[in-house]
Amino acid sequence: MDAFSRLDRHKATMLLGLGICVLAAVLLHVFQAGDQLSRTVLDEQFDLMHRYDVHQPKNDVVIVGIDEDATKALIEPFSLWHPHLARFLDAMALARPSVVGLDIPLPERSYQFLVPQYDQILLQGLQRLKAQTPLVLAQMLDDSGTFRPVYAPYVAAVGEDALASVVLCQDDDGVVRRFDPNLCTVNARGSMLVEKMAARLGTPHPGTGLVDFSAGEKFEYIPFLKVLEWQRQGNAELLERTFRGKPVLLGVVARFGDRAKAPVPLASWEPSKLRVPGVLMQAQILRSMLGAGLVREANTWLVGALTALAALFWLGRISWFKLAAVIVFPLLLLLVSTWLLGQGIFLPIGGILLAGVLAFLARLAYEGARQVRQRKWLRGTFGSYVSQEVLQEIMAGNIRSGLEGARMRLCILFADIHGFGPRSENRPPQEVVSLLNDYFSEMTVAIHQHKGTVDKFIGDGIMAFFGAPQTLECPEKNALEAAQEMLLRLRNVNSRLQEQGVAPIEIGIALHVGAVVVGHIGSESRHEYTIIGDAVSRTGKLEQLTMTLKYPVVCSAAVAKAVEGSGDLIDCGEQVVADAAIQVYGWTPPLLAAN
Repeated sequence: MDAFSRLDRHKATMLLGLGICVLAAVLLHVFQAGDQLSRTVLDEQFDLMHRYDVHQPKNDVVIVGIDEDATKALIEPFSLWHPHLARFLDAMALARPSVVGLDIPLPERSYQFLVPQYDQILLQGLQRLKAQTPLVLAQMLDDSGTFRPVYAPYVAAVGEDALASVVLCQDDDGVVRRFDPNLCTVNARGSMLVEKMAARLGTPHPGTGLVDFSAGEKFEYIPFLKVLEWQRQGNAELLERTFRGKPVLLGVVARFGDRAKAPVPLASWEPSKLRVPGVLMQAQILRSMLGAGLVREANTWLVGALTALAALFWLGRISWFKLAAVIVFPLLLLLVSTWLLGQGIFLPIGGILLAGVLAFLARLAYEGARQVRQRKWLRGTFGSYVSQEVLQEIMAGNIRSGLEGARMRLCILFADIHGFGPRSENRPPQEVVSLLNDYFSEMTVAIHQHKGTVDKFIGDGIMAFFGAPQTLECPEKNALEAAQEMLLRLRNVNSRLQEQGVAPIEIGIALHVGAVVVGHIGSESRHEYTIIGDAVSRTGKLEQLTMTLKYPVVCSAAVAKAVEGSGDLIDCGEQVVADAAIQVYGWTPPLLAAN
């Protein structure tokens, strides 16, 4: 396959991978796979802002809390607290708050059968407060999920439109993060208590959105008993200083009261608890409505587009720069989303983060698989050509393979068995194959030990070269040492042949230096790492002189010059090789002569 075809296939693979990553990102967005991560990040952002970037409302909500002390001091059942609630309402009439919300269950029926005119006490309190201050009454749910009725005269005293739901809508993880009556089926039937309180204060359409949990510090509360004491004392000055012009919520803060889970602690008296009294959650929602408003969620199309853009992490090779970008990416998203949250916009980053990480991991897996495939291919390509040490260096990237093709000056070795053709004709095929296998095995070890590359076996001949793929300081020296090793190993082969009663063999080795083209050459179905050039054919012709010159090793003058002063090379004068006269040297390796 040519370079252009490989390039086209690579581009197609990249486009296909990008398409898959974009599709995965879109599916993450559509199925809201990152919602829980977005919520977790949002909770941490609110907690951080609640601690270090609090914006206190100008006219904050005041909570009057019914605590354990109140339930101990007021011995009647709560459903019979008519006189106590009436005194609270009278206290509010003196204090003149901007609006009062009663986040408590009001009586469902008359109790006059117990004490004559008992209902009138609370009824008159409601009427007195209603005459000068907007009043909103809570409507609770019973066990069946329907609104519990409030005693009709009480409703008539404040008006039908003063009733409102106090049910808090939770996300699927049980945390109250948003104000949206449509999340709870029953709430959609009517307005919410804080919604009506906000309307009484000039914010008639607060809409829906996330509660701003960064607004205001942790809540304190004014004990219910203290308000009753101020009323009993007629301390109008203290009541006005505490409540005048402010929204007031009356609710249960005792441990036994209804609780809701918030993203951040809201109670100063329980500074680490996330499960807070329901009245505190109502107060926080009202804070949001009266302040900068509820936090709006970013446009879903924008979030989808950003999620799809995160799939671009598929592009580009894995590098230190890309790894740094993957690390910076979530930090940048956190900074941007936190800033937007401060501006009243919630950007859910969970899906965006997941899409980016998924695209990066997909590319990492692809690069890993490609590297494994490439390593396998390199092992298959070079496994029989070079030594294991050189192969490991190639696979580690420490040696350039030169598979794409390069022109290099190499030392070429050609070895041949003398008279093997006639000999093989008279021997059994099994014996011929066994002899060649034994011989080639020994010769390959000798070449590899001296960092040579076995090019091919041609009949009974071996072609090898030195200097590629591993660059050598003096490839001619390595080639001469390999030739000596080959002749020494030939003795082992002949020793085994003699044991079998087979005549020994002789070989001739030729060495030559020249410029050749080296690369991975062949068809898609069959190819090899080889060299081509005039120097290759000349080396083959040079080997034939080993028989006429009576030297086991012959080499050209270029080889002799490179190793000048070593090996006792003998000048054999000019010889005709491939129709050209060249200076030839003969050599009998010293180790061979010594043994």
